[in-house]
Amino acid sequence: MRVLIIGGTGNLSYACSVAALESGFEVFNLNRGRKPEQSAPGVITLKADIRDEQAARTVLGDRRFGAVVDFISYTPEQLRAALDLLRDRTDQFCFISTASAYRKPPVDHVITEGTPLGNPYWAYSRAKIAAERLLRAEGRDRGLPYTIVRPSHTYGRGWLPLACGSSDFTIAGRMLAGRDIIVHGDGQSLWTLTHARDFAAGLVGLLGHPGALGEAVQIMGEEVLTWDVIHHTVARALGVEPRIVHIPSDFIAAVDPDLGEHFLGDKTYSALFDCTKLKRLVPGFRTTIPLHQGVRESVDWLLADPARQQINPKLDQQIEDILAAWHRAMAAVVGAP
Repeated sequence: MRVLIIGGTGNLSYACSVAALESGFEVFNLNRGRKPEQSAPGVITLKADIRDEQAARTVLGDRRFGAVVDFISYTPEQLRAALDLLRDRTDQFCFISTASAYRKPPVDHVITEGTPLGNPYWAYSRAKIAAERLLRAEGRDRGLPYTIVRPSHTYGRGWLPLACGSSDFTIAGRMLAGRDIIVHGDGQSLWTLTHARDFAAGLVGLLGHPGALGEAVQIMGEEVLTWDVIHHTVARALGVEPRIVHIPSDFIAAVDPDLGEHFLGDKTYSALFDCTKLKRLVPGFRTTIPLHQGVRESVDWLLADPARQQINPKLDQQIEDILAAWHRAMAAVVGAP
């Protein structure tokens, strides 16, 4: 089967490209071609920005695909443009949504595909919900064969599964320098992590599967850990002891609303997922990469080249500002009569 992955060089899309190739698919990536060193060997790259409709139509030519996987539509407007370009070229349009679309605060500690959607805290999640609505309407009104996939917190080569800053080296750099890091709440809420290669095994199993059409399917690993354990595991791989400061999520949001929405809209609440639907459709799916192994691989990759150790100055300053505000608040409480 011929598969088109929109993207292909990111955390998830790279792993999915590799897994699709290993499954015998003919794999195309549609991207701007700015990261050729991160393209999976064997992939055919169609170089164009999908936001440039004419350029994308030109490189696509008259090709059709058994499945298209859209990793980079974050809003209904972006998804509509992708559909206008691709709806008549595929037998399955697979939209990568997000588990943060599920209702916050949660209605139940175990989440299934039937859990209601709704996130008043995070605009990113609301945009994904709106995009899902658009896709369902396309299926109902125009017969589009679609599949919605909802991942939760994923990580992989060069990504560290942290409360914030997973895609860069900011938190790792703070750990190595012996600086304080923030873990929201008391660090004891439960969180589900999924390695990119495990996610890819689930996704590839859905491609071309008639039972996945018209369905939403969540793909998560089976390892559930506390946030403190997660950060200690990353620190151990770095060879240091983390200096964790626990700060309530609503305090973080009060000091920095932009950073706070990531916590209140996602990571504050324990998240456990029932992947019965996925395992029914993809019977061989199982978690194969435990956190300590996945983190070790990511840390080794990051430490192998200083150029990979990118610090986000904005995030670093946000952390400093929140820490300063927290220490002032604690001093005021301790100093109160």
